[in-house]
Amino acid sequence: MKTSRFTLIVAAGLAALLLPNASGQVKNYRDLQYPTLPKFEIPRPTVFTLKNGLQVFLMEDHELPLIEVTARIRTGSNYEPADKTGLAQLMGEVQRTGGTARQTGDQIDDFLAARAANIETGIGADSGTASMDCLKADFDDVFKVYGEILRAPAFAQEKLDLAKVAENTGIARRNDSVGSIASRELARLVYGADSPLARLTEYATVKAVTRDDLVAWHKKYYQPNHILLGISGDFNAAEMRQKIEAAFGDWPAGPELSAPALTYRKEPAPGYYFIEKSDVNQANIVFGHLGIETRNPDFFPVQVMNEVLGGGFASRMFSNVRSKKGLAYNVYGSLGSDFRHPGLFRAGLQTKSSTTIKAIEAVKAEILGIIERPPSEEELKRAKDGILNSFVFHYDSKAKILAQQMTYAFFGFPADFLEQYRANIEKVTIADVSRVARQYVHPDQLAILVVGKAADFDQPLTSLGKVTTLDITIPPPADATPKVDRSVAALAAGNETWAKVVKTMGGEALTKTTSLRSAASVNLKTGGQSMTLKQATTIVFPNQSRQVITTPMGDQTAVINGEEGFMIMGGKVQPMPAAMLQDQKKEQARNLLYLLRYHDDPGLELIAAGREKLEGAECQILATSLKGVESRLWVAPDGKVVKQAYQGTNPLTRAPGMVESTLSDYRLEGGLLIPHQQARRIDGEEIMTITIESFEVNPKVAADSFQQPPG
Repeated sequence: MKTSRFTLIVAAGLAALLLPNASGQVKNYRDLQYPTLPKFEIPRPTVFTLKNGLQVFLMEDHELPLIEVTARIRTGSNYEPADKTGLAQLMGEVQRTGGTARQTGDQIDDFLAARAANIETGIGADSGTASMDCLKADFDDVFKVYGEILRAPAFAQEKLDLAKVAENTGIARRNDSVGSIASRELARLVYGADSPLARLTEYATVKAVTRDDLVAWHKKYYQPNHILLGISGDFNAAEMRQKIEAAFGDWPAGPELSAPALTYRKEPAPGYYFIEKSDVNQANIVFGHLGIETRNPDFFPVQVMNEVLGGGFASRMFSNVRSKKGLAYNVYGSLGSDFRHPGLFRAGLQTKSSTTIKAIEAVKAEILGIIERPPSEEELKRAKDGILNSFVFHYDSKAKILAQQMTYAFFGFPADFLEQYRANIEKVTIADVSRVARQYVHPDQLAILVVGKAADFDQPLTSLGKVTTLDITIPPPADATPKVDRSVAALAAGNETWAKVVKTMGGEALTKTTSLRSAASVNLKTGGQSMTLKQATTIVFPNQSRQVITTPMGDQTAVINGEEGFMIMGGKVQPMPAAMLQDQKKEQARNLLYLLRYHDDPGLELIAAGREKLEGAECQILATSLKGVESRLWVAPDGKVVKQAYQGTNPLTRAPGMVESTLSDYRLEGGLLIPHQQARRIDGEEIMTITIESFEVNPKVAADSFQQPPG
């Protein structure tokens, strides 16, 4: 296609108008001249309050045929009792997934999917949310469901149970990420571990939450006079007001509530703290102390100070610690604020283990430097320009403006706070930045936390001063295994039943067993889907094992060699995390073949723990304990173990649960009677079926099978 001369002329003319200083060439980009930013008018939403106290914000936006709805509810996890930490998170999730009296959560999923619509609920630290978005044509139908979820959720028990599983999975995995550990534990050091601002959800607190708790929470906090409702999109404000009146006007107001007073540590806890993470080759280092509240008059000069210290590529932290000294991929530092309580002064970086001490000293120097060396005129200008040039992104959509207006109203800030922001940033001087740095940055109050492998540090952390080691072990859930009677009679009956099991399962051949090798097909079931994997296991008694699982993404290998363990995934070798190694060793100690191999171990305790009929057979239940690891075995009259149960870990989610394995299809292999079929359930839900395809007793095992390869 040819370009007309007229088009070229117009394009050139536009370029001349748009390019700065287009009439003359400049030799350096620093000489470019830009016009003063024009004044701007931020549109304001229509605001009104229903008779029941529901405050409404409407913002018309006819660019697209879409409507978005957001509710802010005066509640939050900061309100929950310590012994039920996690209640707010569970309530916020099950409010949506648990459905309503008219529709189940799954039916609502289908209803929304058919309309490309969305409804979400949740609860954060200091507010709850309920949002929806849909096409304008579907608004009435979707808004009806949204209103039912907001006003009268059903909180289906099965969805609460599912949410608890997910929450427990999160607890089980909370020590996987070094960055998450550092951020979480710094907050606990500064605010205090018992503060609502830093409390941790535990297995026990999740278990303590009931459906009645969710219902009571909703009844207490989800009242119209505790809610701000915002709607933006393609609608007529007058018509939308009628729809809101129809949906929520008959909702009776509840009693007035105020946010509970937040408790947190007021006195600093300075010092060096350390968490050992032996499976990483980098150290994550964080520094912190109490920050300020957003309503502090010095909020604006603090923002400029933050930009100078650690706000971008040209900040002191980035320029000096990363670029000049090469000690980090990313480094940051800022004095944080929050609407209802002090935020955190937080600085940190991730560095090679071999430069840990150097990195700490480098960041400390920059923190001290922001106090001792006020910004230059160039630094001040660059910081203010960086803030102001990004300011437009605060109001680049009407939905974003509406959300900000609701946030200001929610926390009691003036409606023109956004306009004040720009004007107040422009007023900040070098003297202001210097003053707030001296007033609010306290090097002597810093808690300095290092997470990493101490053996690889360039110097011992103690070379900097006294070090406190933190324990981040996850408290295990209460053991749900029934207690047993350890009477002489119960012990005698247990040993008698065990003798029958040993004779049936192999007798003398068990004692002569030195190694085992098996290949199996594993059918996993999760999320309503199934997947078949291959599993190869080699065991050399007493304490070596190698398991290779073949998946569509490649092989995953887990090896235990005495007191050590490692994994190979994607060709990469890494130490087995301590928690996983501990779980694997427990699995080993309760493995049926291991129990049988060491059937005469003096430390093996066997107690008759009652009887139960399984598939028509009267079974004797044996409570076993070896090395402090307990399990229960169901022994059929012929001496075969047909079921095993114990408090263990879900291998898919790593969350705790009651594991039950049903054993069948016994076959004689090398003098041992081996079950070739195993169906495993956790907390009543079937998660896998294991089918043995080959089994060897006393195979030859290469000496290097359990040695960690270089990697």
